[in-house]
Amino acid sequence: MLDERFGHEIHLKDRPLGTPTENDFELVKVNVPRLKQGHFLVRNLWMSVDPYMRGRMRDAKSYVPPFQLNKPLEGDCVGQIIESKNNQFKVGEYVHSNFGWREFWTSMSGSGITKIDPKTTLIQHYLGVLGRTGLTAYVGILKIGELKNEGKNNTVFVSAASGAVGSVACQIAKIMGCHVVGSTGSLEKVRWLLDEAKIDYAFNYKEVGEDNISPQLGKVCPNGIDIYFDNVGGNHLYAALDNMNPFGRIVLCGMISQYNVPSFPTPLTGSPNLFLAISNRLKIQGFIVRDHYDMLSEFHTNMSKWISEGKIKWEETVFEGLENAPKAFIGLFKGEKMGKMLVKI
Repeated sequence: MLDERFGHEIHLKDRPLGTPTENDFELVKVNVPRLKQGHFLVRNLWMSVDPYMRGRMRDAKSYVPPFQLNKPLEGDCVGQIIESKNNQFKVGEYVHSNFGWREFWTSMSGSGITKIDPKTTLIQHYLGVLGRTGLTAYVGILKIGELKNEGKNNTVFVSAASGAVGSVACQIAKIMGCHVVGSTGSLEKVRWLLDEAKIDYAFNYKEVGEDNISPQLGKVCPNGIDIYFDNVGGNHLYAALDNMNPFGRIVLCGMISQYNVPSFPTPLTGSPNLFLAISNRLKIQGFIVRDHYDMLSEFHTNMSKWISEGKIKWEETVFEGLENAPKAFIGLFKGEKMGKMLVKI
């Protein structure tokens, strides 16, 4: 077991200015310490890369502390216990944690660690549709967006609609009976949204042109927009504001168009139509999914049911090897993915 006492981690080497590069990360060989009583050792099998991680690479105050330089990054992962001195966590069991970006990690007590059942679904699905990604879409559409069973009278617009969160948000809205419109960045993704996710209309914003998103929405949402699920910010948000119905809801989930702007967060001077939120009495609310873990049980029950009924489809983009995790992360900002971006370690 000598080789198993060493592993690798991805450390943040430099704080990125603008779009991250592979030079901002470093693959580091580390010692895996011997276990003490009550500890257990996990070998990671899958990890997630997500846009929110970009914010933690800034040395700035936020809802979570920034990543430390020359320390391993963190993020959702699933792995298998390979050694244990804890009676509550047995060798061979699978667990979900926030200790991604590394091959091995040791828990001293099991606090914050969740066991997962590999018999119910593929374990990587707990990083996507059955994990925080799916819960984010569920909370955003149903709770923050206040979408009820009478959704058939609502028009929902989702930006980054083929992404991990956006694609699930689209399909939940369809299940609730809404008219759903999505924007995405390629013809391939448009086709997936129409053919697989079964939404009502999808367009390639790159083909339309970012300055023409507003008139495009006017054409495909002739009755206005009741809920806008925002993953992009910028021109998408301004276009949605132009087309919102009175008392509409704007769900601020992410703003990937802004994450790599050096002066982030940017001032609102680029939003000349924000006054429409007043005249249309709009509700605009941001949210963080971890504030809504009280909905986990309800989410798992409904999502499992919808999956079994074939009502939820999803895609995964997989990179092989921990050393390629930075490349996978950078790909998030280049549109190099369909659905959930994962790394198989």
